[in-house]
Amino acid sequence: MSVVDDSTGPTASFQTRFYSNAIRRSDIQNGVCEIDGDGISLRAGSQALDIEFAAVTDLTVGTPSERFTDELEKAFGIKFTAAETARVCFIEYDPEVADVFEYELFAAIINGAAGLVEFGAQKGGQQRDTAAKRVEVAIDPERVVFKLDGSATKSIALGDIVNIQFGKRTLRGSKRDVIKVDHMEFQTRTTSYLSLHEDRLQHLFNRYLRSEYAELQAEIEEADVSEAETQLVIGYYSTQDLKQTMHSLTDGNTSEFESIYEQALEHGLVTHPDDGVGLTQKGKMLANTELAVVNT
Repeated sequence: MSVVDDSTGPTASFQTRFYSNAIRRSDIQNGVCEIDGDGISLRAGSQALDIEFAAVTDLTVGTPSERFTDELEKAFGIKFTAAETARVCFIEYDPEVADVFEYELFAAIINGAAGLVEFGAQKGGQQRDTAAKRVEVAIDPERVVFKLDGSATKSIALGDIVNIQFGKRTLRGSKRDVIKVDHMEFQTRTTSYLSLHEDRLQHLFNRYLRSEYAELQAEIEEADVSEAETQLVIGYYSTQDLKQTMHSLTDGNTSEFESIYEQALEHGLVTHPDDGVGLTQKGKMLANTELAVVNT
């Protein structure tokens, strides 16, 4: 999906089980979930529930309500407002449509949101004299894009993020809820602040960034990455030169280097050579996490 507005929106249709306190029955029901255009529709016999994207206040992936842990091992969770009342819905997790909930719904809701960004407020631990600028925010599967006035854009790749915090900061004379993002820019630790005008969208943006960041971290930890793989990733990230990285890591031993690269490929740290040599977002995060310590 593009980072610009996509008029088609996310689409999905699948058999599932779900629970919501927005409909009459209070047990888990068998039915159909359809996602299309501007919302989510759930159908179970005569029971029906329509949730507009504009009413969604939170999205979670994988965590069911505590009352349903015996029935739903994993679930997509949705908080929304119906008839001016806060409601919840839990939909049985389906891996085949996980991407819709992990990215496409967030993108459909967040893309085009207005806010303020103080990009590069700190670099290398040094405070910079930057002013908050008005932006429109968009997300794609690999980065967050800030559209400034005119055609100018700034972006932060998910793999470049090394820390996220949520708090308050004075932007343009007003104290606002902000996301503080520590990210690497040209191998220098940089801090930026983002505040969306609408609280609902700010919360969803917080949730999205936190979830994506945590997922990449967890995948790195679970991969049992070797020291050689780590050095390969750092070497290539620093030089953008595969031959130089190979000579530094293996003294030019091609077979040994290819073996290390193959391991890194299996762990999702590098791209397949047929697609062009490079680092995945996971690989970038591993390199940046290591480099951030010495570039603060």
